[in-house]
Amino acid sequence: MTSLIWRNALVTSFSLFTLATPHAQAQTEADKWDLSALYPNDQAWGEAAKSVATLIGPVEKCKGQWGKSPKTMASCLDVYFKAQKEAARLSNYADQKVSANGDDPKAQAMKGQAGKLFAKLGEASSSQNSEIIAIPPAKFKTYRDDPALSKYQMVLENIVRLREHTLSAEENKILAYSAELSEGSRDVFHALTTLNLPFPNVTLKSGETVQMTAPNFGKYRQSKDTADREKSFQAFFGTYKNFRETYAANFNSMVSRDAFYRKAHKYNSDVEAALGEANIPLSVYTRMIEQVKAYRPLLWRYLKLKQKVLGLEELKYSDLYLPLTEDAAPEYTFTQAKDLARATVKPLGDEYQSVLERSIKERWVDVYPAKGKVGGAYMDGSAYDVHPYLLMNYNNDYDSVSTYLHEFGHAAHSYYSTKSQPYQYGEYPTFAAEVASTFNENLLHHYLINSNKDPKFQLFVLGQILENFRTTVFRQAFFADFEWKTHELAQKGNTLTADLLDKTYFDLLKEYYGEAEGVVKVEPLYAVEWAYIPHFYNHFYVFQYTTSFIASNALAEKVLAEGPKARDAYISMLKAGGSLYPLDLLKLGGLDMSGTEPYKISFRAMENALIQAEALVDARAKK
Repeated sequence: MTSLIWRNALVTSFSLFTLATPHAQAQTEADKWDLSALYPNDQAWGEAAKSVATLIGPVEKCKGQWGKSPKTMASCLDVYFKAQKEAARLSNYADQKVSANGDDPKAQAMKGQAGKLFAKLGEASSSQNSEIIAIPPAKFKTYRDDPALSKYQMVLENIVRLREHTLSAEENKILAYSAELSEGSRDVFHALTTLNLPFPNVTLKSGETVQMTAPNFGKYRQSKDTADREKSFQAFFGTYKNFRETYAANFNSMVSRDAFYRKAHKYNSDVEAALGEANIPLSVYTRMIEQVKAYRPLLWRYLKLKQKVLGLEELKYSDLYLPLTEDAAPEYTFTQAKDLARATVKPLGDEYQSVLERSIKERWVDVYPAKGKVGGAYMDGSAYDVHPYLLMNYNNDYDSVSTYLHEFGHAAHSYYSTKSQPYQYGEYPTFAAEVASTFNENLLHHYLINSNKDPKFQLFVLGQILENFRTTVFRQAFFADFEWKTHELAQKGNTLTADLLDKTYFDLLKEYYGEAEGVVKVEPLYAVEWAYIPHFYNHFYVFQYTTSFIASNALAEKVLAEGPKARDAYISMLKAGGSLYPLDLLKLGGLDMSGTEPYKISFRAMENALIQAEALVDARAKK
C-alpha cells in the first residue's frame, strides 16, 4: 500500500526527518490525530503484532508451490496479501507514533518490530515472482484466465511483463545481499551534507553573524539585501566547492550502482531500468524534457518581470528566490485553512467534500509543531481498512494552507483508491501520486484569484503560481535532464569527475535560465550546485514532479472549464488506484501524457498568469 508521501520531498529538502520547532499555538485534542481507528491502544497493537507474525508461516509454505495450480496460486496470493495488509497497518500505527514524538523509546521499538515483520514477510515471499515467471507461457495463459485468479489478473500480468528482466530465485537471493550496499551513496551524501560540512559564519548587514547551514541558506537566499544574498550564496556553495571531489566520487558510486542493477536486469539504459517497472515508456521522459525546453521563453518572461518588479539592473542566479512582490504574505489560522479547503474543493462535488468533512471530524490530521515531532508534512495511506493520516506542522501562513490542500489531495486519492479497489490494487503508482495533490493547489490558486480582487493579494497569488512553475516544472526538468545526461556519459565509459559534473551542470544551468539570451547571469561557482541536490540519489524519480504538475494543471483547467463530465473522469482516475498502468490511469482521468496536449494546456495557464501579473505590475507603475 501507499506509504509516506512527503510534501515536495525532493523539491525542498533531503533531511525530511528534522524535529519541528514548537509552535506558540496551544494544541487541543482536536488538533491531534486519533490513532484509535488503527488500534485502541498500544496493548492492542502488541496483540495484533503477535497475530501478524503467525501469518508469515503460510506465506513461507508457498515456496515451491506458486506454479502448482491456479487454485494453489490464488491461495498463496490470498495469504501473501493478507499478511502484507495487516503488517502495513501495524507499521502505520508505529510510524505515526514515532512521527508525533521521536523521543518516545516505546514507539521506536514498535517501529523496529514492524520493520522486522516486513523483512520476514519479504524473505518468505522472495521466490514468488521467479516461480510465477518460470511457468511456461502457454500454461501461464491458462492460469491467468482461470476464474480462481480473476482478481489477480493485473498482478500476474505485471509480473510476467517483466519476465526478461526478472532473475532466478537464486540470483535474486544473491542480489538481495546488495540491498544495504545500494543505499551507501545516499547515506554518505546525507551524512556528509547534514553532519560534516563545515559551513562558515557570515556577518550580515545587520551585524548579526549566522552559520550558513542549509536551513539558514534557505532563509537568507530570500533576503531583500543584495549583499546578504550574495554572501549567503558564496559561503554556501563555496563550502560545496571545497568538497566537490568527495561528492563526485560519491556520485560515481551511485551511478555505478544504477549500472549494476541495469545490467543485472538486462535493460538498455539506466533510465529505462527505472521506468520499466512502472511501465512508463522512455518517450514520456524525453518528451517532458523536450516540451519544457520549448516553453523556456515563458520562464524567461517571468524572470524578466521579476527583474522589473525588483528594480534590478541585472538578474543574477542569487536573485531567483526573491518573491515577485514584497507585500506581506497573508496569514491564516487552521480554522480559516479548513474553510478555505472547503471552498477550494467545491468543484469536485459532494462526495469529495464529504471526505474532507470526515477528515476533520474524525481527526485524520496532526496539525501543529510539537517537541519531538518530525518536521515537514506527509500523508500515510498504508492502512487499507482504515483511513489516511496527515502530518502537518501548521504555521499560520499561506504555505501551510497550500500544504494542507496538497496533503489532503493525497489523502482523498488514498481514500477513493482503497474504498474502490481490492487491497492488491489499492496502491497507486508514483507517476499519478503527485497529480492529486498538486491538483488541489491549482484549485486553491483559482479560488483565491477569483474570491479576492485586491491587486496586492492577486499579485501575491500569481507570484506563487509562477514560482511553482519555475521550481516544480523547469527546475525539476533541469534536474531530470542532468540526471539523464550524467548516466549516459557514464554508460559511454566516461568517469564522472568533478570537472565533468561541473561542466555538464553549468552548461544546462545556463541553457535553462537563458544566460545567452540575457535573462539570468550565472556565476561559475554555481556549477557545483549538483553536489547540493539530493534528487539524484533517488533513481530517476524527480522527473515525475514535472509530469505530475503538468498533468494536474491540465486536469484542473479541464475540470474548471468543462464541469461535471471532466470532474467525474478525474474522480474515476482516483478511484482506479493501481488497477491500471500509469499512462492508462491518466487517460481515464481525461489526459494523454504520451502526447503534447497536457503541456499546451498547462503552459497556457502559466501564460495567463503571466499576463495578469504583467497587467497588475503595469497598473501599479502608473499610479
